[in-house]
Amino acid sequence: MRLIHVFKDPVLAQTFAAFLAKKGVDYQLEQNVDKDWGSTDYGIVSTELWTINEEDLEAVNQWFAEFNRNPSDPQFQITEESLKQFPEEELLEKEPHILLEPENKDTVFRRAPQQPLGPVTLYCLLTCICLFLFSLATTPEIKMPNQMTNIPYPVLLSPVKKALLYDYPEAFELIDRFVNTFGLEKLQDHQPLSPEGIILVEKFAQTPYWQGMYDKIVSHLQHPEAPWNFNAPLFEKIRQGEIWRLMTPVFLHSDLFHLFFNMIWLIVIGKQIEQRLGKKRYIFFLLLTGIFSNTAQYLMSGSNFLGFSGILCAMIAFIWVRQKQAAWEGYQLQGSTMGFILFFICTMLAIQLISFGLEVYEQTPFSPGIANTAHLSGAFLGYVLGKMPYFSWRGV
Repeated sequence: MRLIHVFKDPVLAQTFAAFLAKKGVDYQLEQNVDKDWGSTDYGIVSTELWTINEEDLEAVNQWFAEFNRNPSDPQFQITEESLKQFPEEELLEKEPHILLEPENKDTVFRRAPQQPLGPVTLYCLLTCICLFLFSLATTPEIKMPNQMTNIPYPVLLSPVKKALLYDYPEAFELIDRFVNTFGLEKLQDHQPLSPEGIILVEKFAQTPYWQGMYDKIVSHLQHPEAPWNFNAPLFEKIRQGEIWRLMTPVFLHSDLFHLFFNMIWLIVIGKQIEQRLGKKRYIFFLLLTGIFSNTAQYLMSGSNFLGFSGILCAMIAFIWVRQKQAAWEGYQLQGSTMGFILFFICTMLAIQLISFGLEVYEQTPFSPGIANTAHLSGAFLGYVLGKMPYFSWRGV
């Protein structure tokens, strides 16, 4: 969207808008009331005229220059007969324009066309939903033996998650092989075991896997004299060629609420970014923010994370920057919405910091189960990308 002019006279706004309608130009009229008590214009209503499509901008500016010089030019005079060529029923059938009648009956407004979901956003939405349903259907039903106090994390995963999480280290595969061969109970009660079972147990005990910097930081603060231990291998499956894991955790979700919350936000803000960036740059944006936030979260906590929220935080920060830097692009995200999202992220971060403090002092921690590192790193990269001209609307 591009702002063409701010009219003080609503009749002039109506006249030029009707001329644009006659030319087949998509536009949007917005009324604003000056609510600044200290302003000399307090209470005055102004009308903003926006053009929707970038390709119409040059022609609209030329027409407006002519209109500004001579509003009484016959080509701009709109009669009842000329308005009849745009009946409300026809507009509703052919395109999602709607004639609105505000309290001031002398002014006619047209609502901007509703933007449909772009193909990339729709694909992401359907992929998340399908993977969630398939994962739900294939998650193993585990009956925990009475003597077991917990079940190892890999045993609870569906085949989909095992294939698409950021990493699935060799140690996890050893657990799977043990459970499939000897059953879940033998994980705690190793006797009696066959020689093959004993070999698997010993191999698992000797196989380190990356659990993230978080645990190492907690351990170091508890025991500063202890040396840092970085012998666990990183990116095991990715180094074996499974590079899709860099991105695929974003398409996985833990439960229905997690999926619903993320998909609602994807619909609201994803389609706006896709419409303005185009498919190629939008896909590039998704890959950059997804891989960056996934990798940051993996380095901090290991591979036990999933969800689209790292990208969503990048999108929100990106839109915030674009609204400040290029308001004419027309991103629609209210300040109150930004405030709510910021409050939510900060609240989760505060809970995580409290849990971190309890762990350091060897108290019983409680974890929000939120990938805060993905949120923060995603928001950071979204802010950076929002500053880059490459990600402005259609490269302008």
